Amino acid sequence: MESILTVSSQEQGPLCELTKLIHEITDEEKYTNQDMLIRVLRARDLKVQPAYEMWQKWYRWRKDYRADEITEEEMKEHIKTGKAFFFGEDNEGRPCLIVRARYHWPNQFALEETMRYVIYLVEQGVKLADEKHTGQMCVIYDRGDISSANKDGNLIELGKGLAAMLQDFYAERLGAVYILHVNWLYWLIFQAVKPLLNKKTRNKIHILRNVEGLKEHFNPSQLLVEYGGENEFRCPYPERN
Repeated sequence: MESILTVSSQEQGPLCELTKLIHEITDEEKYTNQDMLIRVLRARDLKVQPAYEMWQKWYRWRKDYRADEITEEEMKEHIKTGKAFFFGEDNEGRPCLIVRARYHWPNQFALEETMRYVIYLVEQGVKLADEKHTGQMCVIYDRGDISSANKDGNLIELGKGLAAMLQDFYAERLGAVYILHVNWLYWLIFQAVKPLLNKKTRNKIHILRNVEGLKEHFNPSQLLVEYGGENEFRCPYPERN
């Protein structure tokens, strides 16, 4: 795999130490590539032992869960809801996942199925990010036009699970989250999840007053019209009569 990240002189020593430790377990390139190890080190402030422990947890999870084997066919019922899709990129060139909460129907899928769909989306985002040589993705989380039918009793549990998953298994892959249409309920959930987030992750979360705030982070050509941009693309789902 072609390396995307630049290794600083400060990182070279810890990277060498971590590589030696990991090669005692496996030398499979998809588990030991330099970019992955650098992300783990950066997530643990270049401390080798904590980074090694993080890598071990990630390695066991990848082997057991097989996240990279989740298929579009398996996720087709989720995809057809239109609640999430990729479109455009922010000013840092990071591919953007748009999540529309108004198309999330909590009774339609079990919590584990929803988590699996999120993992599928992150896997797709990682592939796009690597193709673009940015290494990271971003998210627009649109909470506009939600109703009581969209309220999910598992939302706090889901939020905590997502926070842990992103930090433990997708180190340094999330570049930014832009959140629209926040109400008091979201603030309650965010306060419950916030203690689980490290400082780096918290700094990536941008709660915006309105869609105009997105223009600070996106070129208008990379934003849909509904978000104050110029692009008239429409997600084909949910299907309209």
